[in-house]
Amino acid sequence: MTRITGLEVPAATAATVSRQSLGPISVVHLTGFEYGQVATTRTIDGVPAGISLAVRPQGRWTLSQAGVSRSDATGDVVSVVDVTRAMSTRASAGTELLQVYFSAEQLGLGVDALRACAAAIERSPLRSLVARHVLDLPRDDGAVPIGVVRRSLGDATIELVRAMLISASRPGDLVGSELGAPHLRLCIERYVRRHLRDPALSPATIARAHAISVRHLHGIWQNEQTTLWQWVVRRRLEAARDSLADPGSAHRAVAAIAREWGFPNPTYFARRFRAEYGLAPRQWRSLSLGEVRHPLA
Repeated sequence: MTRITGLEVPAATAATVSRQSLGPISVVHLTGFEYGQVATTRTIDGVPAGISLAVRPQGRWTLSQAGVSRSDATGDVVSVVDVTRAMSTRASAGTELLQVYFSAEQLGLGVDALRACAAAIERSPLRSLVARHVLDLPRDDGAVPIGVVRRSLGDATIELVRAMLISASRPGDLVGSELGAPHLRLCIERYVRRHLRDPALSPATIARAHAISVRHLHGIWQNEQTTLWQWVVRRRLEAARDSLADPGSAHRAVAAIAREWGFPNPTYFARRFRAEYGLAPRQWRSLSLGEVRHPLA
């Protein structure tokens, strides 16, 4: 848990804050800020380890953490903060900031490996690429109205940031136990997302595609709150939910969208959808499209 021990924000500061959701991540855009902040951390169960990535296209700023200081004076546009460690930061008036949080689980890195990479981020040759990517991310839902596309963009951002972190590491920073199972899980998740529409998707086909046994596959999820197949069903429900809310799919029948995302039985789909979101698929579509529904729906 991060404890803010000191926070200075001038009362007259004219600042704006916006948030854009891209599937598994959210991009926070702050402009016009002047502030100073000191935070200490206390790690407790249930608080996920991770990093906060910040890109500052303009303004003067300094950041200190784990004995390392960075600032605009050293040409740093990208900074990475370990959210489980103490830090201090200060920004001048007019600073613009884009900030994204990534959990260690999303990045497929253990806490020690994540800390080693974050502390040496200046060694990565991918910092400028990541900065340009974050700066070019859409700032509102209208720019990328299709939920499936936003989620894919979020997944791509996670992979790019992961590559940046790994490229900053030294031999020995990333041991096999840090990258083995988490990296395999990331590969499996990417595979599943690409094949959500495939009616033949099953634990057997997933295991075969990754040259592992079905038992090994289920073992990767053994410490999770849900099983592998429950995770797959939820991803399919998410995709169907996004399609139902997409104006471009308003002419399609609910049952057709359900079949597309792996639910050939409309009754089963409706029951699972309501259990997950508290609404029937048609109710969700009606609300999402402002009561504008196609007769086939």
